[in-house]
Amino acid sequence: MKIVRLQIPGSSLKEVGFENLFDKVEFIEILNAFQYDQNHFFALQKIKFKQKIEVNMKEFIIESFKPETLQILDRSGNEIICIMDQSRSAGFFPIVDLGPWAFLFPIHVSSEVVLITVICHEDYIKNLFEKLTSFTEDFRIIGMTDLDEISKFDESIWRSIIPLPKFTKRQREIASYAAKNGFFKSPKEISSKEIASYFGLKEATVNKHLKMTRNLTMEYFFGKFI
Repeated sequence: MKIVRLQIPGSSLKEVGFENLFDKVEFIEILNAFQYDQNHFFALQKIKFKQKIEVNMKEFIIESFKPETLQILDRSGNEIICIMDQSRSAGFFPIVDLGPWAFLFPIHVSSEVVLITVICHEDYIKNLFEKLTSFTEDFRIIGMTDLDEISKFDESIWRSIIPLPKFTKRQREIASYAAKNGFFKSPKEISSKEIASYFGLKEATVNKHLKMTRNLTMEYFFGKFI
């Protein structure tokens, strides 16, 4: 068995008719799914709308996602957490078919990138990649774990398949904005002062959040050492 982490370009969403969602939506996270196949998705989702967008969020979700049922569980600012039961005769995604595999949630979807993690039989990997190649040749394998090589159960196995470290909401917002705008490049393409101005925060506060996200990221990939 293998756990595979995949990155797919967000531009590929136009192939399945979802590209217009991101005119007003910043990202969607499928936090968990209770049932899914090629034509049916029953899932817990978080939808974050873009800042300064005037939209009735519930009406937009109904119009854009066309759910059979919609239950909004929480609304905070420009974010909604909801349960949706969706059916789609055209299909949701090309790899969603019968086979010895399953999604590991959450799934992150934005106009820039789709991040998914799957667990599957080793002899199905080739078939999985062939299906993805027929959809887009620009996907990347950003991580793979062979469960057969793990000698004993350890919580770190399951930590490794979580898409992101345990950032706070504010840490994630600032780090994501910084990364997209070239803060971590050399030379930097944006300063911490400019990031602070965007969020309406003090520069020292932004630097504190960025330092914490770096520490959490290092712990996430390399472990926490005392």
